[in-house]
Amino acid sequence: MKGRRSRHLVEGALLALLASCAAPLLAQQAPVAHTYGTSGTSYYRLNAGDFVPYSSGVQYFVNGNSLYGLNVGGSAFESSLHLPAGALLTDFELDACDTAADSKHVTAKLYECDRFGQNCILVGNLTSGDNNGCATVASDVSSVNVTVDNVGHLLWVEAITESGDGTSSLRGILIGYRLQVSPAPGTATFGDVPTDHLYFRAIEALAASGITGGCGGGNFCPGGNVTRGEMAAFLARALGLHWP
Repeated sequence: MKGRRSRHLVEGALLALLASCAAPLLAQQAPVAHTYGTSGTSYYRLNAGDFVPYSSGVQYFVNGNSLYGLNVGGSAFESSLHLPAGALLTDFELDACDTAADSKHVTAKLYECDRFGQNCILVGNLTSGDNNGCATVASDVSSVNVTVDNVGHLLWVEAITESGDGTSSLRGILIGYRLQVSPAPGTATFGDVPTDHLYFRAIEALAASGITGGCGGGNFCPGGNVTRGEMAAFLARALGLHWP
């Protein structure tokens, strides 16, 4: 018994030491966006290498993570976005380097179109400034109220480097979004959770996603206790746990 206790003390001390060593390293790392929850903002980055020329006539070169257009009058590039369905777009950011002093800058536009790439609406429009070096330009696009719909719509970004002489380059695009709970339906799924129930929307979202089927008899039993087995079922279905 004494040997086992000593071993546990040693293991505990080693874990504490590892944690204390790892803490400064973790503090130096950039924060990682959460991909869950409805209050935090997550970010999707498009690097320069994710863009393709808009047409075969576009001349360009890539140096590191910088995209330079060589067409006088502007070189256009585009990239599609792959975001989770149901997410609300919140932020649009352009990272560019611009030393041009003749109002020929780097511009970026964010569009939402139908599934065929037509009937597009402009969600965000950004432009780098005069001779400001490498900088970030950002805007809040939440007021446009665009919810990602990967079935009926597509999102894409157009970027244009206007100088054509290497004095401006695209570094990347950052898109911010927040996850949302599905809108509440007009009719109730469970007999004991009417449409005016405090948790109607949340319970209906669980049912629609297959996380719960209720407690039987067409009811959900919103005031009932949850067993460890039921909790395991909720978590496994919600996370889509799968072991081959």
